[in-house]
Amino acid sequence: MEIYIIGASFAGISCALHARKLYPNAKITIIEKNTMVGFLPGGLLLYLQNKFEKLSDAVFVTEKQLEAQSINVKLSEVLLDCHPEKHEITTNKGNYHYDKLILASGSEQKSMNIGLEDDDEWDPSFKNYDLSNKILDQIQNAESIAIIGAGQAGIEAASTFVDLKKTVHLIEAMDYPLFKYFDPDFLVPFLSTLKQQPNLYFYLNTTVTEVAKDKQYEILLDGQTVVSDYVITTVNVHPQLAAFTKKFQLHSDNTIQVNDYLETSAKDVFAVGDLIHSPFQIRDESVYLPQINHATRSGVIAAENLLKQEVKFTGGLRTIGTKAFGWYLASTGLIEEEAFVYKNEIAAKSFTQQFSLTDKTTIYCKVVYEKSSERLLGMQLLSKAGCLEKINTAALAIENNMTLDELMQNDHFFQAEFTNVMEPLNRINLGSEDRHAF
Repeated sequence: MEIYIIGASFAGISCALHARKLYPNAKITIIEKNTMVGFLPGGLLLYLQNKFEKLSDAVFVTEKQLEAQSINVKLSEVLLDCHPEKHEITTNKGNYHYDKLILASGSEQKSMNIGLEDDDEWDPSFKNYDLSNKILDQIQNAESIAIIGAGQAGIEAASTFVDLKKTVHLIEAMDYPLFKYFDPDFLVPFLSTLKQQPNLYFYLNTTVTEVAKDKQYEILLDGQTVVSDYVITTVNVHPQLAAFTKKFQLHSDNTIQVNDYLETSAKDVFAVGDLIHSPFQIRDESVYLPQINHATRSGVIAAENLLKQEVKFTGGLRTIGTKAFGWYLASTGLIEEEAFVYKNEIAAKSFTQQFSLTDKTTIYCKVVYEKSSERLLGMQLLSKAGCLEKINTAALAIENNMTLDELMQNDHFFQAEFTNVMEPLNRINLGSEDRHAF
């Protein structure tokens, strides 16, 4: 069996490795348009934080590791066309016949309507190694940087650049940052910290109309101009699609339609990761979930279904965790601001808890649940202590349709240095929001 995978990031790599396990005699080839495989989307920031010795070290897998699994890797090769009726693809380096084709080319974070799209010297994103390496010197030498988009990637970039003593202009079209993952009332302690940063400037409810370049970059906003040494965009990602994708059935946002088993409208062609919609486990609809965990799992499930379609892809909950400006932030499932998308009435509770019996650092907690059944639908966490792993427990509870009463009896380990008497999920139904002891 000839398996061709387009894209060597999380979705493509996980598909290739799992396919090798399932089909030991298959010939597996990955085609990647960039010069290296497995680069971390935040690799540039991690390198600037001295987490890696070299930028090229910021990877989760290497070409050598893939070749050790008898997976052929073709770098700097671009898919130009696909011919599903003939089971053939065309790249800039040749034509290939496939038995199974997996499209895993991922997404991009480049705004297409701000004025400098045709400027070859300006690359506003840093999602892959080639782009990160190209802009590294400019980022390091810049005294001021403008960031368009204050989602997770934008906040992480702003935190890194502020730590590097750069002046940061953070521009967001919504009225508060991280709006997809957190309710505005919940973020008050975090936003207070941001307001105290002397070299961080926020522009909320603001749309960029144009970016121009003279000696510096000029970002034209609604009624004002921001000047900076460099500009990056961390706006909402969108699929990396080409003209040939019109041969497949698409959603209105140009994501590729797939069935429950991740096969496209063309036989033996699968699509995964940031190219597709996925089931959102607490909503009766599919949504766009461009996240690494989602991409990895979809790649594995596609591999499972190459020969026989038996394993449905269950989607995700939009679970995230990060650290920025000294705060740990985590979220999963539904937030209160999204009440209008849920079929039944929801309710929310907020409370605080100290991190452990020996560490009095506050953990801010907020849960969203179905009012009638008290089934958990979402959770948000915020603390200056490392609380991120707790969000995985919350996601598992949501997936298993647990109620607040059931969570009160959920088993957790206790160790005074690392936990409180009760964990946040046990605490939800204990009464007063002001109860802080445990």
